[in-house]
Amino acid sequence: MSRLGLNLDDVIAVEPYDGGWRPVMERIAARQDLPTESVITTHACSMANHLALAAFVEPGDDVVLETPVYEPLVRLADYLGARVIPLQRREENGWRLDPDDARRALTPRTALVVFSNLHNPTGAHDGDDVIAQIAADSAAQGAHVFVDEVYLDFLHPRGVRSAVRLAPNIVASNSMTKVYGLDALRFGWVLAQPPLGDRIRRLNDLFSTGTAHPSARIAYHALGMADTLIAEANALHARNAEIVDQFIQSEELLSWTKPTAGAVGFVRVRGTDTAALADRLHREFSVAVVPGNFFAAPGYMRIGWSLETGHLEAALNEFRRCLRSHRRQGD
Repeated sequence: MSRLGLNLDDVIAVEPYDGGWRPVMERIAARQDLPTESVITTHACSMANHLALAAFVEPGDDVVLETPVYEPLVRLADYLGARVIPLQRREENGWRLDPDDARRALTPRTALVVFSNLHNPTGAHDGDDVIAQIAADSAAQGAHVFVDEVYLDFLHPRGVRSAVRLAPNIVASNSMTKVYGLDALRFGWVLAQPPLGDRIRRLNDLFSTGTAHPSARIAYHALGMADTLIAEANALHARNAEIVDQFIQSEELLSWTKPTAGAVGFVRVRGTDTAALADRLHREFSVAVVPGNFFAAPGYMRIGWSLETGHLEAALNEFRRCLRSHRRQGD
């Protein structure tokens, strides 16, 4: 509250809220140079992702889905009765998408192509040319494209970078959680050009009549300070990413493709069960990482560095101790 210059009246005041609180929708739209009608506010990015898939996927459809992949996206496709067609991201290509691979993955039953940008978990960035080509090939099959952009503002802090502007069949999600660090607000949004936005807005009305108004108001003020907040976060992340990179270079069991931007990266761990290692790190060393099997990529783990530099260095020291112990025990 103090960081954003807010008092209680700023948060609990109530104004008309039919279909979303218009001031925050206007602020989101302005950052992306889109009409306000292209913004659908939701309960966090999880609901935004749910709406984006549910609006276009019916039982029996095919969903082309990147891998490594954020597991809840797979579960959403399963829940909606779709068949998942993997779209492989390859480390030798810097974890970036290949439009030729995406085109070959399309089938006559493809309803949606799904990926994240920046990629979760690797932090890889896909450029406009790649996304536009995937969108064009998908449109030729009558399919839509959904992009989870929850990490994207780390790379483009001043906005106007959503893939939605590239083609009418692209839909994207975002939230206040990752870049802004305001997870507790549970405030997210979908971006879609009309009439897709209307379709998603009507579907959202089946699940909730609107996001929590205090969350919308806090998000409004945070977005008004977006450039400052993101600059501060990026300064921390750039410093911390270098520390993580030096750590990985110093450990013979570890390797990675350093992320383009953001607060997470994907680390290969040679010769060990990363799920068991992640469990041990948590239980014995109080260090949290996400094992690669969560992303359908055993042998890797996602690490994050969005924390104070001193805490990060302490965590990496514990990580090193765990690796040494692991090798001594032959695990």
